[in-house]
Amino acid sequence: MKNSEHKRSELDKFFGDQLSRWTLACDNFRALKGVQVKEFPMRGLKVKLQHNPARIVSSAAKTDSASLKARACFLCRENRPAEQFNLTFEGRKGKRYDILVNPYPIFPNHLVIALASHREQSIWSRYVDMLDLARNYQGYTFFFFFPRCGASAPDHHHFQATLNGRMPLELDVDGLLDMAVRYPQNAELQFLASVRDAQLYWYNRFARGIFALRARTAKSMAKLFYRLLDCVTVPEGEKEPLFNLITYYKSGEYRSIVIFRTGHRSHHYFSDGPDHLTMSPGCADVAGMFIVPVKEDFEKITPELLCEMMDEVTLDEEAEQRIIRKLTRTQPLLEVGILSAPEIAFEMISDGAGVQRASYREGRIDYNGVLYDELFFEASTPSTMFAEPSFLLHDVVIGKGFHWERHETQKFAGSLKIIVCEGKLTAVNLVGVEDYLVSVISSEMNSRASLEFLKAHAVISRSWVMSRIAARHGRKSADGNPAFKGLAFQEKLNSTPSLVTMLDSQIGAEKGQEDGYVRWYGQDEHRCFDVCADDHCQRYQGLTRVIGENARKVIDQTWGQLLCYGGEICDARFSKSCGGVMELFSSCWEDRDYPYLQALPDTPDHDPAGEPFCLVEDGKLLSQLLNDYDLEGFGANGWDEEYTLEELSSLIESKSGRHIGRLEALTALEKGPSGRVKKLLVQGSEGHFTVGKELEIRRILSRSHLKSSDFEAIFEDGRVRFHGKGWGHGVGLCQIGAAVMAERGYDYRAILQHYYPGSEIIDRQ
Repeated sequence: MKNSEHKRSELDKFFGDQLSRWTLACDNFRALKGVQVKEFPMRGLKVKLQHNPARIVSSAAKTDSASLKARACFLCRENRPAEQFNLTFEGRKGKRYDILVNPYPIFPNHLVIALASHREQSIWSRYVDMLDLARNYQGYTFFFFFPRCGASAPDHHHFQATLNGRMPLELDVDGLLDMAVRYPQNAELQFLASVRDAQLYWYNRFARGIFALRARTAKSMAKLFYRLLDCVTVPEGEKEPLFNLITYYKSGEYRSIVIFRTGHRSHHYFSDGPDHLTMSPGCADVAGMFIVPVKEDFEKITPELLCEMMDEVTLDEEAEQRIIRKLTRTQPLLEVGILSAPEIAFEMISDGAGVQRASYREGRIDYNGVLYDELFFEASTPSTMFAEPSFLLHDVVIGKGFHWERHETQKFAGSLKIIVCEGKLTAVNLVGVEDYLVSVISSEMNSRASLEFLKAHAVISRSWVMSRIAARHGRKSADGNPAFKGLAFQEKLNSTPSLVTMLDSQIGAEKGQEDGYVRWYGQDEHRCFDVCADDHCQRYQGLTRVIGENARKVIDQTWGQLLCYGGEICDARFSKSCGGVMELFSSCWEDRDYPYLQALPDTPDHDPAGEPFCLVEDGKLLSQLLNDYDLEGFGANGWDEEYTLEELSSLIESKSGRHIGRLEALTALEKGPSGRVKKLLVQGSEGHFTVGKELEIRRILSRSHLKSSDFEAIFEDGRVRFHGKGWGHGVGLCQIGAAVMAERGYDYRAILQHYYPGSEIIDRQ
């Protein structure tokens, strides 16, 4: 507090010194005391009109690119008047600002805070500097003009400032924020969302698209502010949404008001008729302090005329409601099994306690010497948007049973539950479905892949996991399938602001017979959680591989969208590469098929003579599509794996439990349309047996798994070489093919139609 008082005293002295040495500024501040002001009510706010002829410099300023290039920037040090001097303020990451007296004021103590270097007006990475200014100079309100929202110097980043309470909107919102703690249901200021200690409200009067934020910490305030901007459409050709921003510090917390805009000037500025107004609404104007430089305009302005102008430069109701929907949407809660082990090491990020350990003992959980039936660590950062990191898990196995198997420390959002399951401890992540999907599409493929491909993957991954949730909770139709008729399942699902996860495989069915067996692997009945985190369900690796903004962006854009057929959610299977032809469901799992999972060529228009999308060998393109471990040994047009006869014979016996002696032959008894073997005859010197289906065949013929069951087994010189194509079961979406389609200009809807013909996208929200 003392430091703030010192800063304020320093600023007051600077202001007085500047006016004593700069005649122009002194004269304009003196003239400000005599400007004419009118007040009248306007849509629930008592607004002010200020007749200020000196502001014609700003109101009539040309801000097009040609005009900006033709004039010298008046905020750059080398172009300032000799009489103008500055205070220096240091922002984050070495950014330096010059605090200047505004020579054309509209408020007492009107200041400009200009970035020391010439950079375009932008709030990205600079909002925290604005917060620091507000805290350092308490008693001042800082405001920001987007380039097309009133800024007369859009080519040079700057803030402006004046004493608290000079703008009617600021006063009104500030009073409502003071009341919000005692009266949270206020209709004029409605709570929408939170991130940690930050809250976001919708201001429901005066103009559309006004939101207020408050927080005790700058970090939380910034997270929530940028999340708000993420919910707003960015106009074509712009880098940021159009808005004005007001920020100040009061009673130990930061406060901001955001007014979203549609443009700089209304038609009144360009009109030659009686409704002409020489006004370029900036931050003060849309905050209820209308600056009118022309006397004639000042005399004729009515509340109705101002309402017209405001409606043209601020959001309409549809755009405002679109933002609110994004901020308040919810997610079904998902339970994801991450890790099963006799001992689990974890860290809760918020408590700073470091690595904690829980171990299995006497059928219960031993934690710090006390036995528990269950441990639950609730997320410390619940959010109505994307969740924050909550905990770390050590020694997580990824790619279990596959060639890329490895152990990692992974970071997760959401809550952590540790339970006893099948004689071990299991770590379960409770997280929202949409948060879960951010991780899935970053883990299944490279999050730097094209947006249209990632959107397609988001829709099918969401569809698949929602069907798993329903299946686990017993909501099935008469034929045993998850019942989603009319998508009426939503009310039975637990909705949560934000968090989600997946792991573990189940043997779905086994038919034993003397000379063979058929086995497939399903995920329908995890007993301790909804889904697992590994390839047997969908890859979910927490926030470990969420890099950049693409993942969150595509989830935002497809939020709640489900792939459906005949009113039911599709069982939207996918694999890495179909190898040129998609496979039938029945080749890999139960003996039934779906009309939207067809055996079609992966070519343009499914032309059998066309070149398959997935048969691409472009290394640069593949590196943009695949994660590092997926690139290991990948070959789109073919792969090879080789063993000695002794090695393979031993593998088959250990994995199948069948004694065959020395392997003599492998014969495909039945194949699917893609060429994948669905039933295989294994012959040895001392026995034989048949085996199916495709994943079990891949499992028993490899130390991990063959990449696919579409292979030729070549016996020569005491060795067996498998030459195959494709990667995975080949049913539904082919990830490589879909990514290539996106690179060639197909949008995500066209991609989904290609791989799931006859399906439709339905918005759950």
